[in-house]
Amino acid sequence: MALHAAAVEILVEKGRFEPTVALCIAEAIEASVMHAQFVTVPILEARLQELRAEIRISAMSLESKLSASVQELRSNILALEGKLETRMERNKAELIRWVFLVMLGNVALSAGATAVLSAFKHVG
Repeated sequence: MALHAAAVEILVEKGRFEPTVALCIAEAIEASVMHAQFVTVPILEARLQELRAEIRISAMSLESKLSASVQELRSNILALEGKLETRMERNKAELIRWVFLVMLGNVALSAGATAVLSAFKHVG
């Protein structure tokens, strides 16, 4: 109300308004100020604190989801690594079998060739 009276006094004395006009202008200004939503520093700080809290919560949620995804990825990599190791061991065993068969075949061919050559020497 003190602001209202001061505004009327200024409008009447300095602006040379009629008292009723000055009173109407002061009431209109007061009504506008009452309905206006001014953002003060404390209100702004409170809203910033709320925003920071929401960001922290979102970041923690994101971090949790990311951690779970990384953990799942690690377990998938370990499973694939195990499968790869199994396949490599299977291939090594297969390779050893083939080398053994080639060596047996080589020995058999050498023995056969030696027997044939020996037979030709005794015949001739």
